[in-house]
Parts: sequence; C-alpha cells; structure tokens
Amino acid sequence: MKEGVVTNNYPKSVIEMAEKNGPYIVIAPQIALSHASITDGAIKNGLGLTVLSNPVKFGNKANDPVRLVFTLSSIGDDVHLKQMSDLVSVLQEPKIVDKVVRSRTINEITQLFNGR
Repeated sequence: MKEGVVTNNYPKSVIEMAEKNGPYIVIAPQIALSHASITDGAIKNGLGLTVLSNPVKFGNKANDPVRLVFTLSSIGDDVHLKQMSDLVSVLQEPKIVDKVVRSRTINEITQLFNGR
C-alpha cells in the first residue's frame, strides 16, 4: 500500500481468500504465496514479502509452518504467470528461506532476489 501497488482493500481480500480456500497458498516448505483479484485493489504489478518471526501453521502438513509469505499484485494474467515463474526460480536456490530469515534489512533481501 505504501508504494501504491495495491489499495487499502487488497490486504483484507488476501486474508479472506486464504481463509476461504485454505492452505492451498502454502506452496513449498515454509513458503506461502498469497494474492487477490485485480478487482480487489491491485493497482500495479508487484511482489511483497512478510517474514514471520513466529512461524504459522496454515494446515498444510507437508509444508507447515510458514515463515515467508509472498504476496503478488498482478494487473494481467500474463504478468501473474511471469511473476510466479520468476519467484519459483529464486525459491529453488538452496537455503533461500534461511538466507531471507537471516537478512537484517530490506536491501539484503532485495539483493538476494535481484542478484541472480
């Protein structure tokens, strides 16, 4: 919201979608990928990250608990697929979750994703 990528409504819609559809957003060990519809307040393409200091169980036995929640904002289907593909590419790096969790600044995390 601060960067003008989504409206104030978007986070609420993301939470509602996760509550409605269950743990499907947990896509890999310790990683969740959340999103909502463009009509829920996506203004620009973007990717947010929430690092949870206290991991959360979503009900996905294979991948819980979650430490990293990525949130997509996409204003087009083709962009949505490209964002997901790019994210999966980065997440295949060994120990990426630990590297992100150990990062102390946003710049360190950004370098992990952009320095590839």
